[in-house]
Parts: sequence; C-alpha cells; structure tokens
Amino acid sequence: MKLLALTVASAMMSAASLAHAAAPTAVATWNLNNTLAADEAGKPALSALDPLSASGFMMDTVFGESRWVYRFDGNATPSQQAGLFIDTSGLLDADDAYSVDIVFQFEADTASWENIFGVSNRQSDNALYIDPGQRLEVWPSGDGPTPFTYGEYHRVTLTNNGNDTVTGYMDGIFQFTLSSTSMNFSAYAAANPSRLIHFFADNLVGGGQGEFADGRVASIRLYDIELDGDQVGELPPLPAVPEPSTVALMLAGLGVVAAATRRRA
Repeated sequence: MKLLALTVASAMMSAASLAHAAAPTAVATWNLNNTLAADEAGKPALSALDPLSASGFMMDTVFGESRWVYRFDGNATPSQQAGLFIDTSGLLDADDAYSVDIVFQFEADTASWENIFGVSNRQSDNALYIDPGQRLEVWPSGDGPTPFTYGEYHRVTLTNNGNDTVTGYMDGIFQFTLSSTSMNFSAYAAANPSRLIHFFADNLVGGGQGEFADGRVASIRLYDIELDGDQVGELPPLPAVPEPSTVALMLAGLGVVAAATRRRA
C-alpha cells in the first residue's frame, strides 16, 4: 500500500514538474516573416505606422539566423515616427496582467530615450524605453543594470502582474521589478478604449515627445498572463517560423503547374 502511495505521489510530482516546464502559450505571435499577419489563425495582424513610406521588410541575421525582419524608419517629429501597433481588445482579458516579448534592435542612439512600447495610445510619456544610460527603463519608475547595445538584436520582455507591478528582462536576464502603473491599460482607459499597444513610436501630446529611434524588429509575442522568471528564461530566443500548411503547399504546387502549362501553350 505504501509503495502504491509513493508511486502515485511520484507520478503527481512528475506531472506537476512537466506542467511547470511546459512553455507558456502566446495568445498571438508575429514572426514578421515578410508579413504583419499573426502566426495563429484568426488573430489580428499588426498595423504599421509609416508616415514617410520608408519602412518595410528586409532580410537580416538575427541571433545567427538569416530571416525576414521589419525595418521601421521615421524621424523625431512625433507625427512622423514609424513603428507598429496592435488592438489587444480581442486578445487580452480586461485586466492589466500581460507579458510582451519582443526581439528588435535600435540602429543608433538618436534620441537619448528610445521608445520600445507603451499602452497609452500615445497620449502619455509613460512607457518602456532604453534610457540615456542605455538601460531598460519603465518611465518614470526605474531601470535595470545591463547596458543595451545599439545595432544589435536583443530580446526584451516586460511582464505585468495586473496589480501595479512590472518586471523587465533583457535577453532572458532579470533587470528590475518595479511598483508602477505606467504600463497598465486601466491607467489610460478613456484615451485607449481599444487597449492598443504601440511599438517604437512615442507620445503625441505632453512632455518628452520625440523619443524614438529607427530600428528593426524580428518577432513579437503577446501573453495574457504574467510570465515568471523561469518561463522568460526558458523561452527560445526566437519563436519558430511556422511551416507552410499541406494545403498551402498543394495550392502553391498547382499554381506552379498552371503557370508552366500557360507558358507551354
């Protein structure tokens, strides 16, 4: 009987360990694989901010891997800044608990404060930045210890526990835990009813305008939970690019055959 109890207990512990080790599932993933569409069917595409018509896709080397990235190109004038945004109202619960994991680079230190993302619909200077000390910072709450290098890709993760506490990571390494409402959707409910997240473009009103930089983004992952440190550390640096579906490959093949047939006619 004792042996059976120990076996059951061991099995339960193993199941719990496996559950903890299982990678969290993103509510949406954008691999920027020459498209702004989400990897997951039925999830919304990113929208581009490209007032100068200078942004677009290019091939680049990211963490040793050749892949498509999206290059955003604007200038310091707030209305001419480039970036991306997403309506999260159909992706996240109506609370402040979420996590964003993003792989990107800023090409140069152009503004001392470079905006990574904010949730105020560009109506507040409060956001996640690279600060003048080249550190990851939630303004105005505090920053971390690790220098950010320009012209190189980094994976930045911000988690929000939904109770006025945010935690930041760079390349999977802990940077800070801060008491802050700056990244709460609820703090900007009137200004941002669609719960938009804007990436790389700074605020359009108030102080601190013009804080941005041109750069390149390789992936964005959005979670409807606060990831813990182990989960952030265990995430692969880049999400896998989904393989084309069998149906898509068949259709592509039919298209090639049809084109060849037309050429032969």
